[in-house]
Amino acid sequence: MTNQSTALASLLQLDRDKAGDSLRQQLYRQLREAIVTGRLRPGHALPSTRQLAAALGIARSTVVEALDQLKFEGYLETRQGAATRVAEFRAPPAGATGMPGEPAAGAMADVASALWVNDDPPSAVTRRAFRPGLPDLGAFPAADWAACLASRARRPLAHDLSYEGYTGVPALQAEIVRHVAQARHVNADPAQVVVLPSAQAAFDVAARCCLRAGDCVWLEDPGYPGVRGLWRGHGARIVDVPVDAQGMNFEHERSRPRLIHVTPSHQYPSGAPLSLPRRFALLERARQVDAVILEDDYDSEFQYAGLPIASLQGLDRAQRVMYVGTFSKTLAPGMHVAYLIVPPRFARLAHAVASLAGMAVPVHLQLALADFMRHGFLRRHVRRMNALYAARMRTLIDTLKAGAPPGVKIPEQGGGLQLTISWQQGPDDTRLVALLEAQGLCALPLSRLCHVERRHGLVLGIGLVDAGSIGPQASRLADLLKTQF
Repeated sequence: MTNQSTALASLLQLDRDKAGDSLRQQLYRQLREAIVTGRLRPGHALPSTRQLAAALGIARSTVVEALDQLKFEGYLETRQGAATRVAEFRAPPAGATGMPGEPAAGAMADVASALWVNDDPPSAVTRRAFRPGLPDLGAFPAADWAACLASRARRPLAHDLSYEGYTGVPALQAEIVRHVAQARHVNADPAQVVVLPSAQAAFDVAARCCLRAGDCVWLEDPGYPGVRGLWRGHGARIVDVPVDAQGMNFEHERSRPRLIHVTPSHQYPSGAPLSLPRRFALLERARQVDAVILEDDYDSEFQYAGLPIASLQGLDRAQRVMYVGTFSKTLAPGMHVAYLIVPPRFARLAHAVASLAGMAVPVHLQLALADFMRHGFLRRHVRRMNALYAARMRTLIDTLKAGAPPGVKIPEQGGGLQLTISWQQGPDDTRLVALLEAQGLCALPLSRLCHVERRHGLVLGIGLVDAGSIGPQASRLADLLKTQF
């Protein structure tokens, strides 16, 4: 055994009893680390495989396999008739910051972190009144859904297991078009439907199709917080447009948007629908400035007074509206299925963007959902939940009107899964939410959703509180409000 092999063996610590980590893997990894960190320098000659195996007390074949892998990856080199040596290359020193003039890795992360900020991070589900943003997860039609999913899982066809339908299988695209045509008066062909794992993914595809850094995006104020970080991440310049009783009020706004994000059927969080004159005015403004309108139709299928309000997309004659729908509110967020319906000129691009970004929904899941819709299960579930939610909303409004102090504005709510109450003069809503939390209640402070004009109020969800307890819980809320005014 040579001094050379003994010295090298002293650098290595092999563990024969380490489960799941073979001696060959350990030897390869430790030799690579010694080379990268400079303990074995370029040109350093290794002992023969026989000598190294003897020094380590392991089989020669193990040493040969480890060294062959290092040769293949370029860490070692062998010349005819000469010893195996560490290859000549320059490993980056610890803490290296890249090429001269390039930003350090930490600086890159700082830049990205400043742009990509999640204004609406997910949190664990707790079944409490009055958490907004979630449907009644306990009412999910599990038996019908399981039957459709099991049927597709038991008898997968060839295209179920391939890349076909990556951003929308034809069966689901057709069912979505049929559904939104009946329920929302949307006009589209199946090829315009891009199936995606979430509404947030749909917003991202729209941004990639339409926006360049520096472009102007109009957002409702107050509005849904989950989109601001996305538009900032794409380098957009955000303009907050105020909301009143008729929805987004853009009459005095003179900036030229490239994209307009709007919730016209049921504004979030106020619940106000965009009035018909403003709908036509918004379509005309988009035509004049060559903008795209992103219609976020997040929960408008739940309508408690009359029929659901027709979509903005259904009024569009200039092909300006991208329509976003999701099954997160009608069924459950865990379904991870949403859709983006784009004007024909964007269809090929939107499918390409979604595919290249890997925004895929499993094909068997898409086909099961198509069956679920085709058999009428979705339509039946929406009808049932519409009646349940209407009763809960009525109880919440009536109880608050009877018990809340006079300074609290409680609107009539024609649909949706949340009610926003507000006040001109009264307590700070973030402090009030903390008091509610201490009493086992939940709400979202309205001020968190405001960016220009600060308003105070509470956004109250009805999805996670059943009809039997919503009245007593609303009375508790009213009593707490009385102590703060």
